[in-house]
Amino acid sequence: MDQDRWTRNVGDYHWILAGTSQHRFLRPVFESLGFRTLRIWIDSSVPATEFSRTRCGGLITAVGRLGGQPIAIAWSDFRVNAASYGHANSRRLAAFLQHIDGACEVPIPLIYVVNSAGLSLMEGRKVFADAFALWPVLLRYSANNPVLTCAVGKCLGLAPLLFGLGHYRVAVARQTQVNLTGPEVLTLFFGPKVDFAGGAAAERVHDRTDLIHEMMPSVGAAFTRFAGLLSIRSLSTPGLADKRDQVSALLSSFLDADQQEVVPGWCESVRLFLGTRHGRRLGVFVNPPGRPNNLITVRTLDKYAAGLELFRALRVPVVSLLDSPGIDPRFEQTDANNLRRILSVGERIISYPHGAMGVVTGRCFGGASTLSFPKVFGGSRTVAFQGCRIGTMHDSIIARLLGGSPRLRTQWEAIAATQGPDLSDLLREGTIDAVILPSQLGAEVDAFLEQVTPRFSRRFRSSHRSRALAPEVTAP
Repeated sequence: MDQDRWTRNVGDYHWILAGTSQHRFLRPVFESLGFRTLRIWIDSSVPATEFSRTRCGGLITAVGRLGGQPIAIAWSDFRVNAASYGHANSRRLAAFLQHIDGACEVPIPLIYVVNSAGLSLMEGRKVFADAFALWPVLLRYSANNPVLTCAVGKCLGLAPLLFGLGHYRVAVARQTQVNLTGPEVLTLFFGPKVDFAGGAAAERVHDRTDLIHEMMPSVGAAFTRFAGLLSIRSLSTPGLADKRDQVSALLSSFLDADQQEVVPGWCESVRLFLGTRHGRRLGVFVNPPGRPNNLITVRTLDKYAAGLELFRALRVPVVSLLDSPGIDPRFEQTDANNLRRILSVGERIISYPHGAMGVVTGRCFGGASTLSFPKVFGGSRTVAFQGCRIGTMHDSIIARLLGGSPRLRTQWEAIAATQGPDLSDLLREGTIDAVILPSQLGAEVDAFLEQVTPRFSRRFRSSHRSRALAPEVTAP
């Protein structure tokens, strides 16, 4: 791209260059990922010699380079007006995102550290238009580029909404509060007994909603996680699977050794991993094999949705390893809106653009079969392990249901006779491509990746063209 675009004035804004020895208030930004220089996007009325945290108005907007990759940064500085969203801040962030969106032939990830009290009360109601304009602007940016958000300190009002637009969202433990308003307002309306600290604690939000994917001990740990997601060499590897468990044994049969687990909480019936196969990145969904209680609950569906959203943003093909007895039909799941969740996850699977493969490792019954990313949902390849069981329900359950009707039982037995354990009927009709041994999984994943590679090869070939975006910076 044109180098001049990153040095000339652009309307009301311009770029200034900052190094690690300048501006003490920028030290956390530099140290977070090891940046050595940053190009700061600031109002054109602010010369480089007068740049300060006050002139930033509580929000730093910048571009750096790490491991050869351009990274956009938006970082709240709560010390300045509680980093509230006013006219100037909101307009600058919107202009920043609009300017860099599409600037390269490869996506420019955005890392947004959110620590804000929300809308600026001191600028009146006219601030609504500029502040809430960030919602569609950030939404459009996230359609083309990965957005990773970290909540720390106060995340109130508009702040949690913008935080929630991230493809991967983390919060710093024991020091983050998330709510639509602050404690003073709640006390005024609902009395002094409101436990704001407990109710707004990020840990509580993480346990009860899908807003926060993962809790982190510090902002530094959050950036280490983000570096891993962006395939940048990081200082540590959080979230690696326990090498002793069955899931890790299954993953190691076809993934390189550097896989990392994402969204490690929420539920145990599915786990998500980002890994590589011979250096090619892919996302993996896996139901722990042999685990009796792998019913698909609302929380499980939330986790599938989170994985599909993240992996889509990272533009990686996905593999689903399915072992589930079905979708949980209990009434409390219906009350929790599971039917709409099923439709939402199904839509994400059907529209997934980067290639999907299904592997039935154990049970595959009823609606849970859609989580094997089948061909009718756009999947590229489906295989099954020898000995797995596929059907509308387990044969023993169907036999009991039809036990009171000899006629229906006879009809069912005739159908069941055509559904042998070799899955030949599904092979003939093309529902599955192969029945394999676990040791053959790697070769099947290779075939899948070769099938979908042409979709990505142009992106990889052009990745070097983005190098003119910002000064070269290497990781520590």
